[in-house]
Amino acid sequence: MARVLLAAPALLAAALLAPADDPKAEKVKFEAYTDHFEKNNAGLKGDESFLLVNTREGFDKVFGVGVVAGGKQKFVPKDAFDTKVAAAVIHRGDAPWTYKVEGVTADGGTVTVRYSAKKGEASTAKFASPLIVTVPKAGVKKVVFVENGKEVGTAELK
Repeated sequence: MARVLLAAPALLAAALLAPADDPKAEKVKFEAYTDHFEKNNAGLKGDESFLLVNTREGFDKVFGVGVVAGGKQKFVPKDAFDTKVAAAVIHRGDAPWTYKVEGVTADGGTVTVRYSAKKGEASTAKFASPLIVTVPKAGVKKVVFVENGKEVGTAELK
């Protein structure tokens, strides 16, 4: 009996820590980008935005590139939208955000992007911190954003 009682907390912990992936969903190859910035004239408002973009023109209306000295930056390639779509989340406010993509899956036309997000130290400056993930475009109609284990937003192609 003691063995069952000792094993129960371990099983419960494993169940709580396991990802809540849909068993029908398939893993998707992706590329993540955090070196773009949101343009001042993008027209997006609020503390956060969720986007799904399938053209270079649409992407360039929202995002720009800023090269900084001393760092190797990674930008979405110019020809990416020939075969890919970009899913993006932007956090805005008094602190920068950092992201780590945990995985991307697809079920039919819906892609799910799971990532961790951490808010940096607050300051008097204003920040817009984007995470951009590109995935193969075939059949993608919607993206679901799961941040720190919780669904926080969706975006659809229009």
